[in-house]
Amino acid sequence: MEEKKKEIRISVRNLVEFILRSGDLDNSSGGFGERDAMQAGTRVHQQIQKKRGADYRAEVPLVHEKEYEHFILRVEGRADGMYEDGTTTVIEEIKGTYRDLETMEEPVPVHLAQAKCYAYIYGFQNRKEEMGVLMTYTLLSSEEEGLLRPLTKEEVKPEHSNWRIRHFLQTYKLPELEQWFDELLDAWFIWAEFQYQWQKARDASMQHLEFPFPYRKGQRELVSGVYRTILRKKELFVQAPTGIGKTMSTVFPAIRAIGEGCGDRLFYLTAKTITRTVAEEAVSILKEKGLQFKAITLTAKEKMCILDEPECDPIHCPRAKGHFDRINAAVYEMLTECDSYTREEVLRQAEKWNVCPHEFQFDVASWVDGVICDYNYAFDPTSK
Repeated sequence: MEEKKKEIRISVRNLVEFILRSGDLDNSSGGFGERDAMQAGTRVHQQIQKKRGADYRAEVPLVHEKEYEHFILRVEGRADGMYEDGTTTVIEEIKGTYRDLETMEEPVPVHLAQAKCYAYIYGFQNRKEEMGVLMTYTLLSSEEEGLLRPLTKEEVKPEHSNWRIRHFLQTYKLPELEQWFDELLDAWFIWAEFQYQWQKARDASMQHLEFPFPYRKGQRELVSGVYRTILRKKELFVQAPTGIGKTMSTVFPAIRAIGEGCGDRLFYLTAKTITRTVAEEAVSILKEKGLQFKAITLTAKEKMCILDEPECDPIHCPRAKGHFDRINAAVYEMLTECDSYTREEVLRQAEKWNVCPHEFQFDVASWVDGVICDYNYAFDPTSK
């Protein structure tokens, strides 16, 4: 019986934002503003969608699968809207922004790419000869100032642009979209292939991995309890005396569970430096026993930044200039050529590629098997 191929999934948004990102690192134009824009933008999406015609379809789910030699790549997402304009089907992508709309001459490239993905998927599946893409930008104002008012029916018409809303409408032939989309997937393929091959080798190294020490009193029960909890997708609270070996007793069964397909990544959260060190040592000991496992410890920005005071913009930091033009190559090289992800190695690789070491470590963390970090990185969205 032929073995079922592994399925690798990625959202349309994550795909285009990862592959097509470019330019400078500039946190002065992101951060809280971008998060606020996303939240307020959701409400504006709903306003626009409600005022469209009866034939308008909102939040249209779309999925595309492409089979490769070792796996099936599943790209999925949800188009903000869809409607018919004569014989042409138009995909609408709605974005909220605090930018001055009058100065916008074209859509943001990654926003347009997201809509083009939806257009190709729908057009391919429904045998369309061409597809329209409507980018709709709405100006967001402070709700505290009472300026985020409902849009009028005139303001949501595709042909209507003003200081409050702006449209960009383009039509694409399907072969043009197909070639563009295939090139996008080809760029993603090298990352998916790396992920597949590495996880295959990692899981194989776990098959005969044994607990590295003679069990202490109560330790076997703790290991079994953690393992069963992960398999059952439950929660476990443990209170145990000092010296029982709690770190290895939790790390080891968690890693074995990952090897059996019960998870993709291990997060070890702590508030103390010494417990981070113990977790690093536990992983190191298992690697000495034959485990193949990539783990990184996240370090605070103040300890990673090359400046005396962190200033994440191209004016103050030389590494911020063109950061996103180099970051993917820097990450891929480290993942494929390096087996150590210590703070020193991260700093060295970031210096080689002239990228921000703090941001670089987060990009690496997206691909490794284990992340050791402070509690705040998991529970505080502003901690990064």
